[in-house]
Amino acid sequence: MDPKFQSSFIPKGSPTSTGGTSYASTNFASGRPLKEGNLFSFMATIIFALSFLAALGLLGYTYYLNYSINRMKAELVAARDNLEPEVINELIRLDSRLNFARDLITNHQIVTPLFAFLSASTPVTVRFKDFNLSHTEKGVVLRLQGEARGYGALALQADIFNKQKFFNNATFSDFNLSEKGDVVFSFQATVDPSLLSYENSIAHSTLPATATTSLPIEAGTTTPTN
Repeated sequence: MDPKFQSSFIPKGSPTSTGGTSYASTNFASGRPLKEGNLFSFMATIIFALSFLAALGLLGYTYYLNYSINRMKAELVAARDNLEPEVINELIRLDSRLNFARDLITNHQIVTPLFAFLSASTPVTVRFKDFNLSHTEKGVVLRLQGEARGYGALALQADIFNKQKFFNNATFSDFNLSEKGDVVFSFQATVDPSLLSYENSIAHSTLPATATTSLPIEAGTTTPTN
């Protein structure tokens, strides 16, 4: 039998169609993972680019801060040199001396205004002696011994002191009569600090005088005269 006429039961086109179906399914199956890989690579590239730009921005900002700090340091050094530190130190020392002098004047006390006040507030019928001024916890305390030509003169003196603002807690005590008939007494009061203030005495060179005629006050013991 001639081999050219051998028959085949395989349908025509079957291998081709089978092979085509297998090739298409292979391309479809391999195409999807290929697209996902491209998307992931694109996102990774964007993230890297953003990170790189952020790093560059941070580096630039750090450089700008360092530049600004160095510039301000240079300006401070130049300003300090222009201010002349020696002059500044001299001004500081002068300010300290002025503050010390101001405190010294503010706290300084003098007795001259007190003598002037007593001179202006003492009638001619009253004399003071044994002047004593002391600093206590209650303040500056004045103690005097005096003589008045009668109880009427003493009452006048008490009325004058009571109307003044410079004596606080004023008291008259130890009343007695001298050999000449004058009233001997003791006086004590707390002196208002404003009366002894040197600062106030500069600001107010005169004290308000009373309507009475005054006698000069002598420190220490004096012999009363009629």
